[in-house]
Amino acid sequence: MSNTRNCLKSTVGTAILVAIAFCGPALADGFDTSGIKADPVLAARLPAKIKAAGVMSIGSDTAYAPWEYLSEKDGQTPEGIDVDIANAIGAKLGVKIDFQTSAFDAILPALGTKFDLGVSAFTVSNERMKVVNFVSYSDSGSLWAVKAGNPSSFDPADFCGRKIAIQSGSWHEGIVNDVDKTCTTAGKPAIEVLPFATQTEALTRVAAGGSDATISGGSTVGYASKQSKGQLEVVSPTTGVFSERGPNGIAVAKADVELTQLVADTINALIAEGTYQALFDSWGVGTEIVKKAEVNPTVKD
Repeated sequence: MSNTRNCLKSTVGTAILVAIAFCGPALADGFDTSGIKADPVLAARLPAKIKAAGVMSIGSDTAYAPWEYLSEKDGQTPEGIDVDIANAIGAKLGVKIDFQTSAFDAILPALGTKFDLGVSAFTVSNERMKVVNFVSYSDSGSLWAVKAGNPSSFDPADFCGRKIAIQSGSWHEGIVNDVDKTCTTAGKPAIEVLPFATQTEALTRVAAGGSDATISGGSTVGYASKQSKGQLEVVSPTTGVFSERGPNGIAVAKADVELTQLVADTINALIAEGTYQALFDSWGVGTEIVKKAEVNPTVKD
């Protein structure tokens, strides 16, 4: 998938940088989980160790905004979509959350020992599901960004002949270049590809009217659009690989079957009461929510 954790490492922090470029210092929106009521039936199913401690430990690589990053205020406090999700789960289960920074590739091996859960925008893959369980909690895809009002009438189904700002070296750039070849082979106008070192620069060019559109991961573009103070709007892909989507998952140790199911049931309780949608909307990524959390969902590698 286009905006998965394992193929967009180059865009770490992009959404925060975009917010700085458009409208000054980027402070976390955050989601207030204080109003979430604990569910005693769900809480009763917590493993004895977590129940006794009253704390659930979370492993996360806090360098992937807007999913997880360290606050610019103190450089230490974790913030982001995943932090809010973990806190919402903790509130529903009546336990505190200990959100710990870890190297990304060290999280899964430490599940069941150092960490109870891994919440770090993990792409669910069949290879990873051989060693851990996953609970799907977001539906990841790509989004186009256009200048507010779409003054150039950009059509995501046919962008031959368009000016497309793109981050150099990204997965999306490769796909745009492939489409460009298809355009010219079919006798249509070539795409004018405008490469930039960062996605921030590509988004800024679009907001300034110097490009018809740009495309990146849905969370990156959605959050950037929300922070742009009305300068950008999002357009969903309608055809081709850009329209494909796939789940991100919360990771649980393979042996912790009961905890895995509890996490899924807790997320589904949050979905049913509307909290999950509100949480995702608060970050501008409401398009990324799942209708139902599933344990080890079927995916294509």
